[in-house]
Amino acid sequence: MIRPELATDPAILQRFKQELILARNITHKNVVRIYDLGEADGIRFISMEYIDGEDLRTLLRRQGKLAPKEAIAMVEQVCRALDCAHSEGVIHRDLKPHNIMRDRHGRIVVMDFGLARSLGETGLTQTGAVVGTLEYMSPEQALGGTLDQRSDCENVCSP
Repeated sequence: MIRPELATDPAILQRFKQELILARNITHKNVVRIYDLGEADGIRFISMEYIDGEDLRTLLRRQGKLAPKEAIAMVEQVCRALDCAHSEGVIHRDLKPHNIMRDRHGRIVVMDFGLARSLGETGLTQTGAVVGTLEYMSPEQALGGTLDQRSDCENVCSP
């Protein structure tokens, strides 16, 4: 469900619509499937694939450092998801542990394409603001520069 205070903001709703449009073009087992942006009884919602697991942030807080073999397996799956998105001309722009899920079987799923952009667009919004999570931004995104696939990959490969 979309929090009521966000559901009345046209800019927020546009981001959700953008996520739905971009995500429909990306079909890969390591990218969450988004089905619809809807409304029922005045409550707005996004319907998406259910991932029975936990996000990477929660996993790292609970478990601490991952064993190298486990970390490599996770990063490989994230890279496959990004490769699929990039092949469709989509840059995630907000890749962080909160947006990476691991299901009970070890499958990694990249989520939240709400800030995604098509290749060639700048890191700036229409208002000139830079969006994303500062701690995970690539330098060119933080500076409002032109983004490409490398912007997402910096997030995955950075310590």
